[in-house]
Amino acid sequence: MKPEERRVVQAQRDLLRDARALLGDLEMLPEDQGALAGIEGTLDELFLLVIVGEYNAGKSTLINALLGERILEVGDLPTTREVHLLKHGDVRATVQAEPGLLQHTLPATLLRDLCVVDTPGTNSMQRREQDLAEGFVPRADFVLFLTTLVRPYAASEHDFLSFIRDWGKKILFVVNHADLARDDEQIERVRGYVRDQAKQGLGEESPVFVVSAREALEGNVGPRNEWPALEAHLRETLAERPRIRRKLLSPLETLRPVLVRQREALAERARLVEGDRVAMDKLLGDADDYESRMGKELSRYQGSIENVLLQLERRGHRFLDDHVRLGNLLRLRDADILENRFRNDVVADTAERVEEEVNALVDWLVRENLAAWDRARETLEERRAALREAAERTRLVPRETVYNREEIFKNLAEPVKRRLKTFDARAEADRVVSSVNHAIARTLGVEALVAGVGAVLTAAFTSLTIDVTGTVAGTMVVLAGLFLLPHRRARLKRELTGKIETLRSELGETIERSFREETRRYAAQLRDVFRPERDAAVARAETLAAARERLESLERRRTELIAEVEALT
Repeated sequence: MKPEERRVVQAQRDLLRDARALLGDLEMLPEDQGALAGIEGTLDELFLLVIVGEYNAGKSTLINALLGERILEVGDLPTTREVHLLKHGDVRATVQAEPGLLQHTLPATLLRDLCVVDTPGTNSMQRREQDLAEGFVPRADFVLFLTTLVRPYAASEHDFLSFIRDWGKKILFVVNHADLARDDEQIERVRGYVRDQAKQGLGEESPVFVVSAREALEGNVGPRNEWPALEAHLRETLAERPRIRRKLLSPLETLRPVLVRQREALAERARLVEGDRVAMDKLLGDADDYESRMGKELSRYQGSIENVLLQLERRGHRFLDDHVRLGNLLRLRDADILENRFRNDVVADTAERVEEEVNALVDWLVRENLAAWDRARETLEERRAALREAAERTRLVPRETVYNREEIFKNLAEPVKRRLKTFDARAEADRVVSSVNHAIARTLGVEALVAGVGAVLTAAFTSLTIDVTGTVAGTMVVLAGLFLLPHRRARLKRELTGKIETLRSELGETIERSFREETRRYAAQLRDVFRPERDAAVARAETLAAARERLESLERRRTELIAEVEALT
């Protein structure tokens, strides 16, 4: 081998090693891993010619005729139950190289430059025999596909040809038993059929020779026997320069379908990971939407509370207009009567109405939190169902891998299910109510604002009794002493408005802060469950993207090496 050819072989070795490393890192299609190891091993071997076909097609007779002597057993039964590897050797010998593989050495001229493999019949292989035969196909430099005139291109041959095609092998088609032909028309009809089937299966024209291996072995070649043409074609194909060219190209051609399968497998896995990421983004997006929507809806409840206080202010102003007059001086001296009228006419049901609005707010908060967890459960179930369907569709990603993804989503659903199963709306509302009450009391510094903090009544999900009467009435009692001065009515209105505005502002800010803290806490609980898996999905996508770049680099190197081989020969 020339120095430049040795350099190409070393470059092929490096390429195959890097391809095996990539497949090992991805842990995908382990059969390709083994095939690449076999291909790498052939770089130091002689040219490998593999013979395939049905039993009784005459493979053993064909090989004997090529060698010019009877080496392999020939019979009517499928006697080639083992793979036979024929190599050159000065001493004729046969050894059991491994279970199912017989290695023959013999001083045949043809074997000086190549090895020949005889495989079991494609229609008689047991599992072990099929594994052995298929194990040699990726290593083959050239495949001779033998069929028969009376049974051309049988079903088992079609299936095996598909396997050979997937490895990108160069194939020569031979039709045996020409001596059994009725006439030339039958030969041409069978030749045309095999050629058409081969083109359909391989996507390209292939030469087809119709021969009688028996006649060739016996040295009695008939007029319809194309054995001389077959021998001439093989001599041309297996001559030194064409043989070296084919030997150098064969590993690169075999590598191509491996890389194609890996690219398709990467694409399948990327789709699975992308589906996982989309599901995780939806779950996290739902948590964000929940928090945002709750914040927006809170303003509606805040508006309702403000409206209650606005009505309180209006009633207070009317009360002052009606009572703080010169004609009511004597009546204004009776503080008790005035205070009772103020409570009845102004304060009225303010406490109950504020209570109702806060109750509604708490109900809504608890209910929406429960709904958020239920939506998360539905999303997880949808993704699990999609993964189960994907397991039935994937060709190159093992089902176990897909089912493992489904198991991850099953595990993610467990804390969601626990949350839904153990969610106690009453206890949750009590906790929220207690938090709000304490926050209000701390902010305003008025203990009377929250009367009976621990008293919680349930209606629907829950209800809360917040008695602001003490605060509003207390404020008005402070003002009651001012009613003795009718000429200060305008000032009283301003002070009343100021007190109510303070109450409105501080109460609103406190409730808003407290409820936003609760919604943030609820949203954080959802995010804590799903963010780790979302981050993992992103990391997996990045790993696959990096693997895709490595794969593209391998494909470029393969193409460059093919160009180098073409330039050499």
